[in-house]
Amino acid sequence: MKRWVVPVIVFVLTATSWSGRIVRLYDLSQEQVLALLESGYDITSSDARLGFADVMLERGQLDQAALLAPRYEVMPEEWAHLMPESSRAMGYYYDPQENWAFWCGLAAAYPDLADTPASIGQSFEGRDIYVIRLTSTVGADWKPPILFTSLTHAREPGGNSVLIDFAMWLTDNYSSDTMAEWILDNTEVCFVPIVNPDGYEYNMPNGGNQRKNMNFSVPVPSSGIDLNRNYGYMWGYDDYGSSPNPYSETYRGSAAFSEDESQVMRDFTDALDPIASMNYHTYGGHLLFPWAYNNTPTPDQSTFESWGAAMTQYNGYNYGRCGQCLGYNANGDAVDWSYWSGGGHPKMWSFTPEVDDAGFWGGQNDTTLIASFCAECRYMNIWLCMNAPGFVGVEEEESHGIEPSGLSIGSLWPNPVVGTGCFSLSLSSPAGSRVALSLYDLTGRLVADLLDSGVEAGWSVLHAGVPDRVVPGLYVLRASSGQLEDRTLLTVLR
Repeated sequence: MKRWVVPVIVFVLTATSWSGRIVRLYDLSQEQVLALLESGYDITSSDARLGFADVMLERGQLDQAALLAPRYEVMPEEWAHLMPESSRAMGYYYDPQENWAFWCGLAAAYPDLADTPASIGQSFEGRDIYVIRLTSTVGADWKPPILFTSLTHAREPGGNSVLIDFAMWLTDNYSSDTMAEWILDNTEVCFVPIVNPDGYEYNMPNGGNQRKNMNFSVPVPSSGIDLNRNYGYMWGYDDYGSSPNPYSETYRGSAAFSEDESQVMRDFTDALDPIASMNYHTYGGHLLFPWAYNNTPTPDQSTFESWGAAMTQYNGYNYGRCGQCLGYNANGDAVDWSYWSGGGHPKMWSFTPEVDDAGFWGGQNDTTLIASFCAECRYMNIWLCMNAPGFVGVEEEESHGIEPSGLSIGSLWPNPVVGTGCFSLSLSSPAGSRVALSLYDLTGRLVADLLDSGVEAGWSVLHAGVPDRVVPGLYVLRASSGQLEDRTLLTVLR
């Protein structure tokens, strides 16, 4: 095969990144995307399905784009950096001070649901990395934690906007929406909105293109360390999924967990033991899951596939492994380390959403864009929080492919039930019998009898409908046969 050669461009560090522009290169093969990485290009986003990659080029180097791809497009200026009018306040994105004010205000407005932000450690430059915990006073003393993070990469404020939106939705709707009520009554939702506070602070007013942390000198001169290549599982697995070059945007650092910020997240996560996590990044419209380091399936591939399909059914995000969606691998990243149970925490269901923002700063003067991608991600967050608790205490070898000995509900789709109110259910029964499906509200009151049907031994698929009289909300679906029964959660949207 003929090798595809990429011209080498020497990038010069400047005080700011104002001159950078994102260029979209079309009609690229996976080999070409990997060649761009090998040549040191800053790939800001890519889509293996559609065959394009976005790269950051300096303004004076835009004519080089024709050498990189037969067809290209220079993206709007605000995709790449903060415009002058937004340079000291990040436009409609929340700057560091506005973030702190929002989370403190949320705790003051909803003291029974939201805790005041608490520091979990400090960054390289000594700034606090803080967590906000949301849960209600209803329910058990211990509730399974679910972790949401953003701004691991300092130029990706869209993920932070999504966390703010979800926190507002949970608290504002706790008294009126059964899904918000159930989530806060049965889980502890933890937000770490700014994992990389030094880089985020630096981006205001320095143009907004700092991705890595601000450790420029230890142990060798660098332009910072990519915190999402600094985690301990498969750190430095190869030089494609992370870089040994201190000036590469994917520079992994001198050792696994060499950085203050990744150490803080490691220690906090190991102490928290979350059951699931969403590690938000931008941009591109993807939902990624392990393994990222070598693009191979985990033992839970079927679960990740089914969850990915369910979580993205309304926003159209591309779901899969990093190599499948982006066309390249990533080693030493948070999603692989979070899922891996060989560290100081149990296995968790870990995802990396890449928010479908317009570049990094496309919403700085466009509130409608920010509102749109927040709404697109809200359903994914709700779905994960409602379904992950069903896997608490499930052993790894029991999480896929084990035949149950009693009556057991498998997958349920679609969930939520929307529009026509029809859904399908996989069910395992130890012997041929009749199975009844019934719908109950969260207080245990019968809402509707849905089905009474004969089934064969083993796995069967049942089809049922939710009556029009059933109002939107969260319900318990009960399958019963004689003395056997199983239950699962079903959401109804109209």
